[in-house]
Amino acid sequence: MDIGDTADVFMHDGDVLASTENLTQFAQASPDSEGTDAENGLHKNSRSPAMKGAGLKIERSIDQLLDPRPDRPRPAKYAELPYATAQTGLVYDVRMRFHVEPVPTELDMHPEDPRRIHAIFEAFVHAGLAWAKAGGTDGPTKYHMGRIDAREVTKDEVCLVHTAKHWDWIQTLSSKTAEELEVIVQHPGQLIMDSVYVSSNTPFCAALSAGGAIEACRAVMLGKVKNVFAVIRPPGHHAEREDVKGFCFYDNVSIATKVCQREFGEQCRKVFILDWDVHHGNGIQQAHYDDPNVLYISLHVHKDGRFYPEQSYRDRREAYGDHLHCGKGAAQGTNVNIPWRDHGMGDADYVYAFQQVVMPIATEFDPDLVIIAAGFDAAEGDMLGGCFVTPAGYAHMTHMLMSLAEGRLAVCLEGGYNLDSIARSACAVGRTMMGEPPDRLQNVKPTNKGVDVVKRVLRQQSKFWSCLYPKDMSLHLAALPHSERLHDVVRKWQATTLWDEHEMTPLFVHKEQLSKSFENQVLATPNYMEPRPLLVILHDPPE
Repeated sequence: MDIGDTADVFMHDGDVLASTENLTQFAQASPDSEGTDAENGLHKNSRSPAMKGAGLKIERSIDQLLDPRPDRPRPAKYAELPYATAQTGLVYDVRMRFHVEPVPTELDMHPEDPRRIHAIFEAFVHAGLAWAKAGGTDGPTKYHMGRIDAREVTKDEVCLVHTAKHWDWIQTLSSKTAEELEVIVQHPGQLIMDSVYVSSNTPFCAALSAGGAIEACRAVMLGKVKNVFAVIRPPGHHAEREDVKGFCFYDNVSIATKVCQREFGEQCRKVFILDWDVHHGNGIQQAHYDDPNVLYISLHVHKDGRFYPEQSYRDRREAYGDHLHCGKGAAQGTNVNIPWRDHGMGDADYVYAFQQVVMPIATEFDPDLVIIAAGFDAAEGDMLGGCFVTPAGYAHMTHMLMSLAEGRLAVCLEGGYNLDSIARSACAVGRTMMGEPPDRLQNVKPTNKGVDVVKRVLRQQSKFWSCLYPKDMSLHLAALPHSERLHDVVRKWQATTLWDEHEMTPLFVHKEQLSKSFENQVLATPNYMEPRPLLVILHDPPE
C-alpha cells in the first residue's frame, strides 16, 4: 500500500503538517463565531495546499491554509462559558494503518490489528461524534469533534525519551525487505523481537503516532480544543529508552509530555499520566521515574510479577510494576502502581481505586495537564486482558479525570484488541469528554481481591501524600511528648507477669544501641545456666 494514498472509507487526509498551533484559543470567543467559514477574512495571495482530488485553487485565510479541514476546531461559541462551548478534538490519520505484518495472514491476525483505529473512528462517525465526508451529512457542525492533524515526530523530540541509537535503528526498517524484517532483531544476542512486528512502513507510522500524541496535547495547551482524543497506533507505553517491545516503538505519551513541558514551561510544568491499560506501562514509568513533575499512576494486572511485561526485560530486572516502585529521589511518591493480583477486575474495582488512591493523589499533585494512556484491553470481551470494565466504567473514570487541570485532558490510545470492545469503550469516553454524563454503573461493590490491593497501595503511598491514610502511627507517636507505643506497654506487662509467675529475668544483650522495644524482652528462668533444653519465643512483626 502506498504511503501517499490517503483514501479511506471515512477519511481524506492532506499533507502532514509541521504544526497546528495557528488556531485561536477557545477562551477568545467572538460574537460572530456562530458564522460559517466563508465569513472569515481571506488573504488574496494565499492558496490551499495540494490535496488529493482538489481541482480548484481557492483563496483562503491563513488559518485555512495551515489547517484546511472543514471539520477543524472552531472557537468557543460563548465567551462566558469558554470551556462548555468549545469542541473536543480528534486526532486520526488513516496512514497509521500502514504499519502491518511483513507477511500478514487472515487466519492468524496479530492482536495489534491495523483495523483497531479505524473501528474507533468509524464508531465515532456512526455515533455522531465525528464527521466524515462519506458519512452522508451536509458538513461538520459545531457539535462534532474538531479534527487535529497528525504529523511526524522529529528525532530531537524522540530523543527527549529514547536514545539516538533507538531512533536510528527504527529508521533502518524502511529499507529492509520482507524477508529481512521477518528475522530482524534490535540488539545483538536477541533471538527474537519482544512482541513486535515490523514493516518498511513502521518508521513512518510510528512517527505519525508519536507526532499525533504531541499535537493532541499541544492543541489542548494552546486552547484550540477543551480536550482531545488521539486515535493513534502503534501504541507506545511499553517502549523503553532503547527497546521496542510489546507492540510499541516510541513512548508516545512520554514524548508528548516532555515536548509540552519544554515548550510551555510553567504553564505545563506538572503533568499527570493515568494509564488504565491492562498491562503495566513500563516505558512511561522508566521515562519519568526520577521526575517529581510527572505523576504516573497505572492500574494493571500484575499477578505478582507473572503477567506481561514482567519477566520480559532484556536486563532481567525483577518485578517492575509492583506497588513498591514509588519513584526515585525527589520523585518518591510520583510513581503509583495499582497491581491487580489476578484477572477479572471490573468497574467497581477500578472506581474504588480511583476514589481511594487516584483522585486524592492527583488532586494533591494539582497537574497542569492530564494525559490518559488509554488502553482498552481491560474491557469486557478483550482476549488478552481478561477483565470486565464496561464502557460506563471507562466513562466514569474519564469524568473524574476531567475535574483536574481545569479540564485540560488528552486521551491517547494504547492497547485494546477486541474491535467491538474498543469501539464501544472509546465512544463512551468520547461522549463524556464532549459533555454527556456517564451511564449508570451496574455493579458498585469491589471484590475482596481488589480492596486488598488498594489497601496495600494506600499503606505504601501514604508515606508520600498527606491526603492518604493510614499513616505509620509509630512515626507519629514518636514525635509526641510523653507518648508510649502500645507495643511497648504490652511487652512491659508481659515481662512483669512472667517475672511474677515464673521468676523470669531479662538477659543482657551485648549491643551498643538497642531499641527500647527490646528492653527486658529477652527473658529466661533463673536456672538458665543449667544444661537443659532452651525454649525461644519469637514475635513476628505485623507485616
